Amino acid sequence: MKLSDEKLIEFLWKSSLKSFPAMLDALRYLDGKWVQEEAEYELFDGAMGDNPTESIQIRIPQIRGIQANALLAFVIHAQAFSLIARRPKGMAAQRGSPEEIVAFYELTPLGSYVVKVLEILTDISEGIQ
Repeated sequence: MKLSDEKLIEFLWKSSLKSFPAMLDALRYLDGKWVQEEAEYELFDGAMGDNPTESIQIRIPQIRGIQANALLAFVIHAQAFSLIARRPKGMAAQRGSPEEIVAFYELTPLGSYVVKVLEILTDISEGIQ
């Protein structure tokens, strides 16, 4: 599968990370990483009427200079463009504690191509300044 120019431009334009170095750092960080995520589910209890809202909270690692919510949005965005693959491995929840999920992230061939493009764009933008 090949990434067209239009799709590459759309990926860069719609990214939650707005700098080429940040996108490059995030993709490099995610490549070949086992990341422990913690998911907390607060479910509505119909019988008691407690906890009327439903929410999912995920703890993700932070990369210097990139906010956690921007990184999570970038991961979802990169997955939508098939640049990274995520293979989750669930772990049993202990009583009273949230479920922990271990996920393996890796770049797809398209992701490796985008990393090369971002390296070139970063080098060019640093040369201009």
